[in-house]
Amino acid sequence: MKQRAGFGPRLVALVIDVLLLGAISVVFGLMAGSLSSVIAHKLFHLDAAAASPETAVLASGLLGVGIFLLVTALMATFLSLPYNLMEAFFGWTPGKLVMGLRVKNEDGSSPSLGQVFSRWLVKHNAILISLLTFIGLAPAAFVAPLLQAVVLGGCFLALGAGRQALHDQLTHTAVYEVAELQAHPEDNSVL
Repeated sequence: MKQRAGFGPRLVALVIDVLLLGAISVVFGLMAGSLSSVIAHKLFHLDAAAASPETAVLASGLLGVGIFLLVTALMATFLSLPYNLMEAFFGWTPGKLVMGLRVKNEDGSSPSLGQVFSRWLVKHNAILISLLTFIGLAPAAFVAPLLQAVVLGGCFLALGAGRQALHDQLTHTAVYEVAELQAHPEDNSVL
C-alpha cells in the first residue's frame, strides 16, 4: 500500500523553501545595499561634504541598509511566484525535491497539469487575488488574507488519516514520498 507523506515532511519541505528563498533574497539585498553604499559614498563625495568621517560613513551606511531592505523584500516578492510555480508545473518545489516528495493524484499516479496547476491556484489564492487587485480586476483585496487563512488552516488537515491538506482534497491530489511510490509501483491502494 502506498502511504501518503505526513504533515512533518511537508512542513520541513516548506521550511527549506522559505529558507532558500530568503537566502537568495538576502544575498541580492546585501549585494545591492553594499554597492549602493559605496557608489553613494564615492558619487556624492560624502567624506568631503560631511563635517566628520563618521557622518559620511553613517549616511552611506543608512542608504545601504535601506537599499538592502528594499531589494531583499522585492526579490522575495518577485522570486516567490516563479519559485512556487515549479510546484504548479512539475509537482515539486526545491524543498519537496530535497525531502523526496512529489505531488501526485490521490492514488499515487501522475496528475494532470491542470490538476497540479489548480492545486497551486487554491494553495496560493492570495497571490492571485492580490495580483488581480493590483491590476484593478478584483476590488476586494481584503478577501485575500481571509482565503489564505482558510488555506493555512486547511494545511492541518494533512494531520488526519487521509494525509491531505485542503488544497489536496479540493483538487484530488496528494503528496507522496518518492521512495514510497518506487516501493509500490503497481499497487493502487492507498493508506
